[in-house]
Amino acid sequence: METSSDAPVIIVREQTRVTSGPEVQQKIIHACRALASILRGTLGPRGLDKGLYKSNGEFAITSDGARIINDLLIKNPGAKLLVSLGKSQESVIGDGVTTTVLFAGALLDEAGRLLRTGVHPLVIVDGYQAALSHALTRLDELEITVTGDDRDMLTQVACTALSGRVAAAESEMFSTMIVDALDTVTQQQGDSTRCEAEDVLFAKSEEGALSDSRLIRGVVWKKRIPLARMAGERTDVRIAVLHADLKPADLRRDAEIEFSEVSAYEEFIAVQEQAREQLAECLLASGADLFCCSGEVDRSVLHKLATADALVIADLDEQQLRQVAQASGANVVEHITDLGKDDLGRAASVNAESRQETDEVQDRIIIDGCEGPLVTCSIAGTASVEEVIRGLYDALRATSLTIREGAALTGAGSAHMAASLSVIEAAEAVGDRTRLGIEAFSRALEVIPWTLASNAGADALDALLELRASQRKAGPATGIRADGTVGDVSDVLEPAQSIIHSLAAATETACCLLRCDQVISARGD
Repeated sequence: METSSDAPVIIVREQTRVTSGPEVQQKIIHACRALASILRGTLGPRGLDKGLYKSNGEFAITSDGARIINDLLIKNPGAKLLVSLGKSQESVIGDGVTTTVLFAGALLDEAGRLLRTGVHPLVIVDGYQAALSHALTRLDELEITVTGDDRDMLTQVACTALSGRVAAAESEMFSTMIVDALDTVTQQQGDSTRCEAEDVLFAKSEEGALSDSRLIRGVVWKKRIPLARMAGERTDVRIAVLHADLKPADLRRDAEIEFSEVSAYEEFIAVQEQAREQLAECLLASGADLFCCSGEVDRSVLHKLATADALVIADLDEQQLRQVAQASGANVVEHITDLGKDDLGRAASVNAESRQETDEVQDRIIIDGCEGPLVTCSIAGTASVEEVIRGLYDALRATSLTIREGAALTGAGSAHMAASLSVIEAAEAVGDRTRLGIEAFSRALEVIPWTLASNAGADALDALLELRASQRKAGPATGIRADGTVGDVSDVLEPAQSIIHSLAAATETACCLLRCDQVISARGD
């Protein structure tokens, strides 16, 4: 039997498609360029929005890069990696997704030009990594120290993060609200500072205009008020938080009770009523005016508490119990008999707003004037409230990051241009092909000021050339203003860690894609 050592050996399914060589990198680069082009028009204070129409019929208008890439159905593997890059920026930093994706797309676009001239991918990778080191060194030199007490600078950070969002219409009010909220929730824990955006809650009031939004030092719930007479406003309220039912304990086993006389039945009923009476007296003896519990409330106990002018909010989940306890300073009590005066929290006011009954819960409980490290931003308005809250949350995370890290950088493309100039100067000392990658990295950094100027309606090339000259002459605090002109942008601040993480993560992703020389698709795509 004759055999041939040259016969092909099939190790994958017939429908599997293998793409190799330069074609792989060019396809990846084209896909990433297409994804970056979708986000390009949303960057900056003059960026436009995208309309997202989903397969389920939902339609949303947004300029948030994180939401756009999350809702897109991406097929290309390279573009999927760019989506993962954006999600990483959103998860770690909370802002700067659009800038990160645009920079990664620019790095790949510049690499595509070099690949077409025959430059090896690893030479480009080495150049990018060397350039990143120079850029980060320059950014470290430009960092501006920010303390938690510097309200003006923190307000500028919040205002910068809100630019280009729906909330920018009331940016002054919202930026002040964000700084006030973080000032309340910031705590010193040993040698570290706790300043987390998760300690700031958001609630939709669905009434009035955006300017009617306000900061509540406590919590806001949409909960049914159990009795109409419990509605109204109370001041100087003592709060009990109970992870339990407000009713006598149920029997743990099924039992049948037979009564031979009516008097025995009446005595049994009287004993049960006495147990409810004792339970109500035990609760009122604690001195609480508001009872927040996770379980059910016996109707008899509820009426006795209402008679004493107490308010009861039942059926709360564990997270809501923790939030009201954190805001008011109360202790979460597991057993009613353990409740004492020392377990109570305090609030300056509690307003139980009763609304007309509909299919949905319309009643609102507003617990305000607490001294604990938890607040709620009540956002008014009827249109685009979800998008306003999304923008506020991103600004909140950016500002809290600045407080924790204590460093900021000027935005509006100024930091990227300063890093670009530093990288191009470093390239002058390189005498091999790595210099090509370093110079490409420098050009990619300029995509941010270029896009800002373009979105503002200015001539991008003229603005870029003027910015280069201005930074060499006037210093690194020169960038692209909201109207597209070049000028001082020292009042436009971003968290330093946001820009640093953006450059590092985008470079790592671009280098990872450039190292790929073969794509194996089991589906035959």
